Amino acid sequence: MKTLFDCKDEIHSCSKCGLCQSVCPIYKITGNDCTVSRGHFIMLRGLINGELKMSKTINRYLDLCLKCSACTDFCPSGIDVVDIIALAKAEYFRLNKTEKLKSGILKFILNSLHAINKLKALYFKIFPHKTFEKRVIYFGGCGGINNSVIQILNSMNIEVITPNFECCGFPFFVKGDMETFKKYMEGFYSVLEKYGDYDVVVNCATCEKTLSSYSKWHGRKDIRIKNVFEYIKENNLSLELAKPHKVTYHKPCNLKNFDNVKYILENTKNLEYIEMKDYDSCCGLEGIANIKERKIMSKLFSAKHENIRATGVKTVLTSCLACKITLGLFSWGKYKVQDFVEFLAKNVK
Repeated sequence: MKTLFDCKDEIHSCSKCGLCQSVCPIYKITGNDCTVSRGHFIMLRGLINGELKMSKTINRYLDLCLKCSACTDFCPSGIDVVDIIALAKAEYFRLNKTEKLKSGILKFILNSLHAINKLKALYFKIFPHKTFEKRVIYFGGCGGINNSVIQILNSMNIEVITPNFECCGFPFFVKGDMETFKKYMEGFYSVLEKYGDYDVVVNCATCEKTLSSYSKWHGRKDIRIKNVFEYIKENNLSLELAKPHKVTYHKPCNLKNFDNVKYILENTKNLEYIEMKDYDSCCGLEGIANIKERKIMSKLFSAKHENIRATGVKTVLTSCLACKITLGLFSWGKYKVQDFVEFLAKNVK
């Protein structure tokens, strides 16, 4: 796999224009250039040139990055900032025993979750008697098999295969544990090889982005990754809720097809969608583990909370397990956070 030193040309291509400052959630709070991609690249250039050594200070600024990709989307040079920061984190991870311990604990948690998901799958009901027009493979990720996704796809005459996948590996990627990330990639491919050449359907935006990047890191051909919302729009599925609902929607940073989601929000009968201010700003997931930076992160969480409260709704929809958990933790009992597909499956006629 690539290392930080393989990104020398990309890092040097940063023109230091500062446009990233206008979209970085952390920079807007701190005003510190070391917290934005331009400042990161200056430090990383020093590492590559041997002028600096990886330190706790540099790692602190890398950890302040939310990995929301806002700067990447806005960068005139097209630099993938999240990838470079992950590779920089890998350098720190390689040298730091504490980071390896944290990764080991996370691995234990996810393996336990995977074991629970396997038990839950034993009770999952399929419909072998029905003949479907199309077949897809469903990647449930850490959330396991979501019956709501199956229900929606089956209603469009799509059969769903549910292999025993594990995590996509994103939590390890952003923390620099590239060896574990690689093992999850290889595990995914080994499971996929047991089945035919089908689309892989996901419900979580972060899983979608991570799986779509596998070919870049693993060297294999691209996998056809599709979000369930693409199928809903493509099949012109007519949705109507049993009773009126008023909702707002938090767009996960990793969701790249919001047009499909917005189409469903605006065309589902009995569903009133109220767009919150900064609906696409980061939920701040990375900040949850960053307890040392609680003063900075509390401002981030409070801003999102107030934007939700300002809509006056009691239901917040999203399409990422991590976003759902984060928003729920900071809802303070004022609103309920739900997965969009689960909400649809529960409330449609």
